[in-house]
Amino acid sequence: MSQNKYVQAAINAVHYVETKKFVNPVEAWSFATGELFGEGSWGQRKGCPRTAFLGLCEDGYVRVIPQGRYNHRENSLNKRYAINTVKLFYKNSSMVHEDSKRLWSAVTEGKVIKSNYQVDIVKGLWGKGMILTERR
Repeated sequence: MSQNKYVQAAINAVHYVETKKFVNPVEAWSFATGELFGEGSWGQRKGCPRTAFLGLCEDGYVRVIPQGRYNHRENSLNKRYAINTVKLFYKNSSMVHEDSKRLWSAVTEGKVIKSNYQVDIVKGLWGKGMILTERR
């Protein structure tokens, strides 16, 4: 199965911060999505994956990225979905192997809400060891 472009963007963004190509995850995400979707494209501007990724960074869940204010909105549902996914993995790391649709249902408590790669981004980062196994 090929990796989703937003998952790849998140992985690339963490790598760019780690290698000091960019100082913060906002710039790194923008660059990574520009590379994958095209500069200024709809794919680059899509908010849900961006907010999920930056929310993880903001609250200190992503290795090499310090806690800080990276999102425009303080309490975003997309940020909450991503963090809830991490918390599920903390409780039971084997859940990372669950189907994304099943995880999404657990994270949203069964509400009928369209996923926009929030769970996939967490799964991708977790699989690459980019999510801290213990929060700072």
